[in-house]
Amino acid sequence: MPLITWGPRLETGIAIIDAQHKRLVDIINEFNDALVAGRSDEIMGAIFDELVAYTETHFGVEEKLMASHDYEDIENHRREHRVFTDQIKMDRDSFSTGAWSYEKKMRDYLRGWLVNHIAVSDRAYVPTLKRAGIE
Repeated sequence: MPLITWGPRLETGIAIIDAQHKRLVDIINEFNDALVAGRSDEIMGAIFDELVAYTETHFGVEEKLMASHDYEDIENHRREHRVFTDQIKMDRDSFSTGAWSYEKKMRDYLRGWLVNHIAVSDRAYVPTLKRAGIE
């Protein structure tokens, strides 16, 4: 059973954003699957690398759209992105040095942050982008 199930609560109605969010959900579900199967040590490094790379790409797309359409709360949104990215990078670095041992806490953080960020923070910019004709 997936940790996060894609559904209306997570949809923004903006195709590129929804596609990227779905991929982030898939990555987090892969993390959970590895943890549940007891294989987290085997593939965690690759999952962290993909999560860092994909969030940077996705956040770049979101921020470019927000900036080009004058979203009024862009700085707070960027800050949220930075905090998340910094946390993931710190965890990746800790994992790569062997000092990391809190997979379940990380799983819960990823799920909580992503679901809340999409359902609250990302939904806040949707009206701005929709008014600009972004679908």
